Amino acid sequence: MSRPAAPRAAQSFPGAILVALSLLAPTTAQASAWSPVGPPGGAAYGLALDPKDANVLYAGAFGGGVWKSTDGGARWGRLSGLPAEETVNAVAVHPTDSRTVLAAGFTALWRSADGGSTWKKVLDQKVQQPTMTGFAFDPTAPATVYASADNDGFPTGVFKSTDSGATWKAANVGINPNSRVRGVAVSRDGKSVFAASEDGVYLSTDGGASWTVALPRKAAHSVATGDGLVLVGTNGDGVLRSTDGGKSWEETTTDAKWVGNIVYAIVASTATPGLCYASIPNRVLRSTDGGATWKTFSRGFNWVNFRSLALDEKSGAVWAGSGRDGVAKTTDGGATWTTGAGFLALEVKAILLDPSAPKRLFVGTTQGGVHLSEDGGATWALSNEGLTNRAVHSLAADPSAPGTFLAGTRKGAFRSTDGGRSWTHVLKGGCEPEVQHLRYAPSDPKRVYAHSGRDFCQVARSDDGGLTWRDLKAPRDASTLLGHFAFHVDAADADRVLYSDDRHLYLSADGGATWTTGTGIPPTSRIQAIVAGSGAGELFAATNKGIYRSPDGGKTWATSGPGTEKWNVRRILLDPASGTLYAGAWKEGVRRSKDGGKSWTRIGGEPPHPDVVALALESPASLLVGFEGNGVWRLDLATAASAASSPAAPKPAAPRARPAAGKK
Repeated sequence: MSRPAAPRAAQSFPGAILVALSLLAPTTAQASAWSPVGPPGGAAYGLALDPKDANVLYAGAFGGGVWKSTDGGARWGRLSGLPAEETVNAVAVHPTDSRTVLAAGFTALWRSADGGSTWKKVLDQKVQQPTMTGFAFDPTAPATVYASADNDGFPTGVFKSTDSGATWKAANVGINPNSRVRGVAVSRDGKSVFAASEDGVYLSTDGGASWTVALPRKAAHSVATGDGLVLVGTNGDGVLRSTDGGKSWEETTTDAKWVGNIVYAIVASTATPGLCYASIPNRVLRSTDGGATWKTFSRGFNWVNFRSLALDEKSGAVWAGSGRDGVAKTTDGGATWTTGAGFLALEVKAILLDPSAPKRLFVGTTQGGVHLSEDGGATWALSNEGLTNRAVHSLAADPSAPGTFLAGTRKGAFRSTDGGRSWTHVLKGGCEPEVQHLRYAPSDPKRVYAHSGRDFCQVARSDDGGLTWRDLKAPRDASTLLGHFAFHVDAADADRVLYSDDRHLYLSADGGATWTTGTGIPPTSRIQAIVAGSGAGELFAATNKGIYRSPDGGKTWATSGPGTEKWNVRRILLDPASGTLYAGAWKEGVRRSKDGGKSWTRIGGEPPHPDVVALALESPASLLVGFEGNGVWRLDLATAASAASSPAAPKPAAPRARPAAGKK
């Protein structure tokens, strides 16, 4: 296979989605020190079209808030006023007042009365509401709207508003309180409301006051209504169809594969009788007979879950929100698709600059695997051939073999010897850990370590550059908790390694044969990154309760800098040339220390996203910062320094709830 071609500017092409686009800054401009790098894309869980203006489109992103386009999806910008890190499962625009927009968030239900310029929390998970999943306005009474809710330790089912979403009340009588309700729909005459849940479809004929089971024992994921028609998308059984208001159901047929696939979204046209669309992994399907039969509307997609759909009734344009590439659009019946610029909502886990080619940049993401830029982030392409698991958590370059790289994924590690053109599964078999860290030993490049951060296969070791591996049976404080754990290899001694779990820091001086524990970092702190300092034996640890320093190779630790204990520090980095330290903290942005960690100053002001999860020094003048839900940004250090705020008492780091990790 040849190297991925340099991507072109946004344009249409048959059968596949454009995955590399020139990137535009969001409409909510950040400080001038920040500029977007990419990769473009991300998971668009919800889509909503302005009923009065088809050029206005809203998208809810996984871990990325709400995005808006005013030119039919050609360009996107993230809206402020709603938390940038919020996962938004659905968006809805009021049928008659397009200034009113609703967003179904993972932590709350949000409402805007000015087209997304400002937002108000109208249902709060901490008080009365679980994760929101969908909306449906009553077509006969537009002020009435229903919202479906997933079970997350709170009353589940359906909520109802009669004032266009300003206030809400539970409407759950008859719905299993333990059921996960994925979607809701109202019949065209307003007399019936349907709720799709994991244990079937519920029906209400009294405006949500009570519910009965209309379709039992089917895991329903989506629901839509047409003229005398109800369509239910299931988890593994395709689309089921009712033409009598839910009294009876029939199976439907398709040229795709129903069994085993989730039907994420269904849209039924209000203007063209019988026209419907449904989305499954890698395909959008169309029906012209009211859902009785379905044919593939899009071809050529791969490794993409289409999570949402929107239809322009006048022009026939269709938008599909993907789990990796943002929002795709077709205006020619599915023959060609384009994606817009500026949608930057990928969940970045790792950034790697190729030491042999300064402009070659790799980014690991959980949605789309490895993204590769040959020109410093100006254009992007996917680099995934042979990568059978594309939830990438770590990347590493072989210091002794240019063009050789390792990628750690949710299912083991992969190796490339051709500059990222192709990958081979090398850490697999009986122990396939979720590889959060990969570390070549600087003093012996044949020695490589893989760190899982899970309660199995905690640390694996390779002595042949990553070709073969063995489990070191390293200790682990029992837990299955996923998170940002730490791993470090001494630059001068390949046998000296450190790693962390939920509560402890472990040290080995014999390549993992035996382990001891470090002291000084409270066991209630999660150690999330470790980096060597400038001094002999000096180490710095980033934790969820500040920054710690060790003068003796990790045996003992003490806090580094006053006040840092209130920061949730995710990553820490040393510029070896200047001795400058950089730290990325939750909601604190980027902090810098020029005195060996004694004091820290915020640089760059408010970051584009609160969740810093990756740092890479591009040059003495620029820092690449990866965000969990907002891609990679470049921080111009000279500009950031001139606008740096003076040190201030840090704000407490609030814990962040996130959806369970999975295929987007």
